[in-house]
Amino acid sequence: MKPVNISQFGILFSTLLYISFQIHGQVNDCKVMMPQISGTYTGDCKNGLAHGKGISTGSDRYEGEFSKGLPHGEGTYEYTGGPVYKGEWIKGLKHGKGELTYRTERGDSVVKGIWRADNFVGKENVPPYNIIRKDNLLSVNITKEGTGNTIVIRYMMKGQINTKVRRLSMVYSSGTQFKTGFYQGLQEVRFPLDLKISYTTNNPISLSSFEVVFECTINEPGKWEVTLNN
Repeated sequence: MKPVNISQFGILFSTLLYISFQIHGQVNDCKVMMPQISGTYTGDCKNGLAHGKGISTGSDRYEGEFSKGLPHGEGTYEYTGGPVYKGEWIKGLKHGKGELTYRTERGDSVVKGIWRADNFVGKENVPPYNIIRKDNLLSVNITKEGTGNTIVIRYMMKGQINTKVRRLSMVYSSGTQFKTGFYQGLQEVRFPLDLKISYTTNNPISLSSFEVVFECTINEPGKWEVTLNN
């Protein structure tokens, strides 16, 4: 019987182990950028980050698609304590169609529908915002300027700042008011936001005045600008 060369066997074993680690993206070589699931990782890797399909476990557990170290695509996330989310992800946030299951003694409770930036927005494909009422307004412009949780409100008349706004009233479902120059707004908003604004202003042609009423719901989180044109 031919003797076994122990050193050659060790080299072969190490080589196969190294190849296996490269293929499966083990934890030491492949980072996951969410602290809650950053611990052990098995799966696809690209440029030192979890990228493709994989499983990552920390205090929570995620199995599914990754992009640049974050859950991105389809995946299942198991939270510490029981809740499980199964659905779509974008850059580490629940975004798109999905369902969140809560385990209770009386059985499972499921929240199923559409998510935007980690927030549940409804059972159907909800638009970013809805205008409910716009009495005595020539036009309304609602634009999303970026990420955040603030609303800036601009009052305009004939392309200029409306300095004749009186008896202004704002009713809103969350947030706190702030003022900067001629503009007002809300900060620390929780979405969806229900907003009602009413005020009195002068007619740009005559000396008479009229009341303006505006209502809307902003569903999608972000930094928003609402411009009311008289």
